Amino acid sequence: MKLSNTHEILKGVRILSFTTGYAGPYAGRLLASYGAEVIKIESRKGGLDTFRHYGQHKDIDAAPRFVECNLGVRSMAINLKHPIGTRLIKELAGKSDAVLQNFRPRVLDKLGLGDDELRRANPKLVIVKLPGFGTEGPKSSYGTWGFNLTAFSGITYLWNHPEQDRPIGSQGVYPDHLGFVMGPTLVVAALLNSRRTGRGVTVDLAQIEGTAAVLGATYLETSVNGDDPQPKGNHYGCAAPHGCYRCQGEDRWCVISVRTEDEWQNFCNVMGCTTLLNDERFINLQLRLKYRAQLDAIVQDWTQGRTAEEIMTQCQRAGVPASVVQTGADLLRDVQLRHRNYFASFEDSLIGPFEIPRSGFLFKGMTEGPLNLPNRFGSDNSQILGEILGYDKATIAQWQDEEVLT
Repeated sequence: MKLSNTHEILKGVRILSFTTGYAGPYAGRLLASYGAEVIKIESRKGGLDTFRHYGQHKDIDAAPRFVECNLGVRSMAINLKHPIGTRLIKELAGKSDAVLQNFRPRVLDKLGLGDDELRRANPKLVIVKLPGFGTEGPKSSYGTWGFNLTAFSGITYLWNHPEQDRPIGSQGVYPDHLGFVMGPTLVVAALLNSRRTGRGVTVDLAQIEGTAAVLGATYLETSVNGDDPQPKGNHYGCAAPHGCYRCQGEDRWCVISVRTEDEWQNFCNVMGCTTLLNDERFINLQLRLKYRAQLDAIVQDWTQGRTAEEIMTQCQRAGVPASVVQTGADLLRDVQLRHRNYFASFEDSLIGPFEIPRSGFLFKGMTEGPLNLPNRFGSDNSQILGEILGYDKATIAQWQDEEVLT
């Protein structure tokens, strides 16, 4: 069967999502964007996504970070501390294909919704977990966010300038981004295995281990040579100048990397400083690396009087690698991203008009399905309980009164 729309790729796959913050919810968003029915389970009785409280708003559906991470996801409000609530989840598991969760380990177990209980309702159920430190071990109970996982993995230490007297990290939550890409990948792989074998599987994806995997060369250097890798900042042992340089304007920067002698000659011509070609400190790469502090000062003196765009254009025309350090506003205007329709536009939402990135994948020959706003909190209760589980309106209304659905 030939699929024509990206929303048909995972059509018919139902996923129960017990997620909060960034990695888990965004993994659900990616699965939903390709057609999976992702049902987010929350409750006002101690089970709301923490991102609903981020931002200046009174409506829990109007938190920008929550909207970003939960596009296309359905909402079911159900009290998991009520016995009827846990029973209904088990019934839903019996009619679902997968469970996605990034709660702390054993949270669902304590509610009577552990792997074994859910699989009694559905032996083929796939369960993918994204806890910070995994589900086992002495640190498995730690609550984590991307920032402290970045620090624990060693990235904060390595992602630093060598002359700094303390680690200076990034506000980017790199482990979350890795987690929400690996999570859907493993969901799909486990679903294929489940359909082949008739048996479900639990995937324990420790976000810290997924993060550490991208530092493989650093860990290898430590384990083989016993060395303690040090922060290098923007320095690179095969290029000089190689760095990020201040440009004209407020908080404007460019990056430049000169690796070969031809590039060095071309760069000196671009700067109008051909006398540097005969400077004994810079006549080859080894010396440029040795005297890189002095060289960086010369380059900085040249760049700060010019715009980043001007420098990028002149260097690239001369065959010297260079680029602008783009801000968020730059990215929104970027002609490459606009050409690829990277941004989805919402003219009417609870947070007003906004644009947001789609996923970074294009399926050639297929129509890109539209992104949808998250459904409002609990708005899918009646449809899920009625059409999927077969309960009548009176029963659903009674559960609403009894605060099973809240």
